[in-house]
Amino acid sequence: MDPVKIAIQAALSRDWKQAIAQNLVLLKQNSKDIDALNRLGRAYLETGQKTKAAEIYNKVLKVDKFNPIARKSLELIKTMRVHHQMSTPTLTSAPIFLEEPGITKTLTLTRLGDSKIISRLHAGDPVLLAAREHCVVITSSDNEYLGRLPDDLALRMRSFLKAGNKYEVWIRAIELQNNSGAKYNLKIFIKEISRANKFRNTPSFPSTEKLTYAAFTPPNLIYDDKPIVSTPEEDVVEENTSEPDDTELPPDADN
Repeated sequence: MDPVKIAIQAALSRDWKQAIAQNLVLLKQNSKDIDALNRLGRAYLETGQKTKAAEIYNKVLKVDKFNPIARKSLELIKTMRVHHQMSTPTLTSAPIFLEEPGITKTLTLTRLGDSKIISRLHAGDPVLLAAREHCVVITSSDNEYLGRLPDDLALRMRSFLKAGNKYEVWIRAIELQNNSGAKYNLKIFIKEISRANKFRNTPSFPSTEKLTYAAFTPPNLIYDDKPIVSTPEEDVVEENTSEPDDTELPPDADN
């Protein structure tokens, strides 16, 4: 397999040890490979090695002093804390994905963009939401295409965006679909920030859950013996019913 594809696959599968090793191999072949440098910097960062990550990103800036990934990563390193635990750091600057009915939604993008671009992303990275003529797309902060919203949701979101609703969007997860790395999922987290007057009473992401009702259970399925229940009509019949009188009537006086 192509060494570059192996490096990208390692990043997508979050195999940071493999990502470090593979990108170092690529850098031996070309020490100014900016993509490999950025991938290596990210791998160091993900394993809690902030100092090494900063060194790598500074090397990127020596080759390309305006490189947006390196510049933003260095700014992030200055402000965040990385807690190393089980080779998976926790970035305290990442957003907390709290689900709020009607306000937030987690979804998987369709028609994904270039895997090289996606491999540079971090969970918690802010991204942009934009309505196009027939779809709604997600782009990186550098306007690199990442993917689209599913068509059914895009149709609804285009109306909201056109009216003036405001949203914030973050990368939630990058997941491989299979071991080959050929296909993967990119999940995002969308949060409604404000609504236009036209939709002030309309939630962006209505719940699709249906109400359920308990069925009525007949008493004969609950009680061992049927409860005695009488109706007013039955009471009247019982009151008017009497045992037949066996007393003989007196003989007719005329007889």
